[in-house]
Amino acid sequence: MNKIALWKDKPLRIVDFIPPEPEKYEALDLEQQFNIRKELGFNAEHVEVHDITVGESGITYYHSDCAVQERKDILGKISESYEGLGIYPIVYFNVHWLAESLAKLYPDWQQRDRNGDRIQSAYGSGGYSCINSSFREYAFSTIRNLAKYSIKGIFLDGPFFRVEGCYCEACKMSFLYKYGYDLPDWEKANKSQKKDLFTFKRESIALFMKKANKTLKDISPDTMIYMNSPQLVPTKFCSRDNRLTIHHQDMLLAEGGFLGEDLRRTPVWKPAATAQLLETQTNGKPYCVAIAGRLAPWSRYLLSPAETWLAHAMAVSHGANTWYGVYNDNNQDKRMSTVKEINQFLSENEKYYMNTISMASIALVWSFATANEYQSSAEETDFTAGQDKLSNPDKGDARGSFMGWYDALSRSRILFDVLDDESIESSAFQRYELIILPNISVMNDTQAELIKSYVDQGGKIISTFDTSLYDDDGEKRDQPLLGEIFGVEQAVSIRHCKYDHIELDGDQDLSDDIDQSHIPASSLGVNVIPDGKSVSIMNYREPQQSRYCELPDRTNYPFILRNTFGKGESFYFTGNIGKFYESYALPEYRKLINNAVRSLVDVPLNIKTPHTLESIHTAMRKQDGRIILHLVNYTGSMTRPITEIIPISDIQIDIELREKIESVRALRMNEQLTFHQNEERIYLNLPCLREYEVIILDFRS
Repeated sequence: MNKIALWKDKPLRIVDFIPPEPEKYEALDLEQQFNIRKELGFNAEHVEVHDITVGESGITYYHSDCAVQERKDILGKISESYEGLGIYPIVYFNVHWLAESLAKLYPDWQQRDRNGDRIQSAYGSGGYSCINSSFREYAFSTIRNLAKYSIKGIFLDGPFFRVEGCYCEACKMSFLYKYGYDLPDWEKANKSQKKDLFTFKRESIALFMKKANKTLKDISPDTMIYMNSPQLVPTKFCSRDNRLTIHHQDMLLAEGGFLGEDLRRTPVWKPAATAQLLETQTNGKPYCVAIAGRLAPWSRYLLSPAETWLAHAMAVSHGANTWYGVYNDNNQDKRMSTVKEINQFLSENEKYYMNTISMASIALVWSFATANEYQSSAEETDFTAGQDKLSNPDKGDARGSFMGWYDALSRSRILFDVLDDESIESSAFQRYELIILPNISVMNDTQAELIKSYVDQGGKIISTFDTSLYDDDGEKRDQPLLGEIFGVEQAVSIRHCKYDHIELDGDQDLSDDIDQSHIPASSLGVNVIPDGKSVSIMNYREPQQSRYCELPDRTNYPFILRNTFGKGESFYFTGNIGKFYESYALPEYRKLINNAVRSLVDVPLNIKTPHTLESIHTAMRKQDGRIILHLVNYTGSMTRPITEIIPISDIQIDIELREKIESVRALRMNEQLTFHQNEERIYLNLPCLREYEVIILDFRS
């Protein structure tokens, strides 16, 4: 078996201990440092052998014919030592941030705005490298030099384009050659020109990765290469496209575990959602969630043990490898004992994390097209500025809608996968019993026809707000493409609900466990006229003029439409309920979502706790001969960072299974669990759940 296959089959626990400045780095006792990595339980490392304390400087800790300055050959020492330690050395190479010294030496390497001015780095100094400029030759020469060493991989931090770039001479020439007209001004470009520019930048990154991959494999064919890939963000802010670059990468890695500033505004399941997206996009290759052990922007302030456990558990529950990064100064801090504990658990149980597949029959769709062409909030990252300019009041928030649905499904313990636009185009979505379209506003004719065929043949969908109301260019249509499935005759107008309420009535499936007669109407909705075949549920009232006035009369506009289409079924929430739930977390909205899902499909997993708790995230995966149930407990103090998890006792679990189970074991408790099984379900009890537990159900394969 070649080394690439070993990478695919072996779960990776990658560390990146960011080194200090050159003099301090060279003074370190390297043997002691190597043993620290081993003692902490890591089996791979992003080794930093370029000085990047202020950006890529051309200063190397190995022999390189393109170095500005060579220092001590630390990479040679690593190459000699790591195989015996059982650690895979993967060289970290920054291909997006230039130090001021290198930027001055090679001004043509920098990304430029439409005025030709350098785009200043957000890190405080230096600029951004352009992979279309002659910097690319520096990058490929560096890869050739690195390939001469005994390394297992190269990680490229980047490449990317800022949204306001790049207008360097190389980009201008390349764009003119490909499209036959001058590189357009992004702010003044028409729709067609913007599409060309966005495509140009995405394809430029993919071509860079293709050449980087070939450059490495020509010398060292068994060495892996991968880049820093996007997560659930509008990609127009970085121009990276996983579906294009995956063909030239051996693994997808994204910073789903990078946490920063006010964690109360960051979902605890962020690493899980990232892992699920990458699993969909990776075409069977490995994928990795990067977890920063520090809370940004305070580089030496480490996460609490609880937050560290949760980030790792959320990632590995969905089949991801892990990367953990802090500064080298912190690698012997007391809190590293938690990292050691996590790695030891994962190491001892590696076989349960290999070659697993999700058992979910429900899929939640994330649309990059909607995020890019409609409007969306975006998280602040190293590659994207925080974008919260939701300028059109008649439009929702693509990211907020997705996040609201994700949180509600997770808290309802509904097993689901995350799909993207390509999953619709390729028909991969059709293997699911139910797909959920949370404010998937931008949709093309091909996607709509595939969804119609899916429902007609018996598939189920849940959709919200202005799903399918916009075309590929972000232009509003007269009517939603999926209106026939929704049971809509006409979409009349967008409604704004400031003080408005919805009166619960009609469908008992939806109102189950809701004890309020009225609930707030979501902030945005579509006034629709039903087609006469669909069932209207919970109609809107006339706009309420103030918070203190009497409830106004009901309108004929439904809040929910239930419809049959061919052999399939549809729920259409005319309001932006995902974003509304993300903003206010009203339990009635979570219950509406939970009830809608359960009225359309059977949910195989039930979990009961002594107290009504929502704070357990679940995933269920399958291997040959076993089913693996992951439980992540984030019950803690009512704020974040969570300092300590509250253990949950006496958890009753039942699962719909066809397989005849022979034994059940809890890995972290290291105990066999009692169970009983009938023809349809298995019933078991978990005595205690700390931060994370994995339940192994073995059966005859």
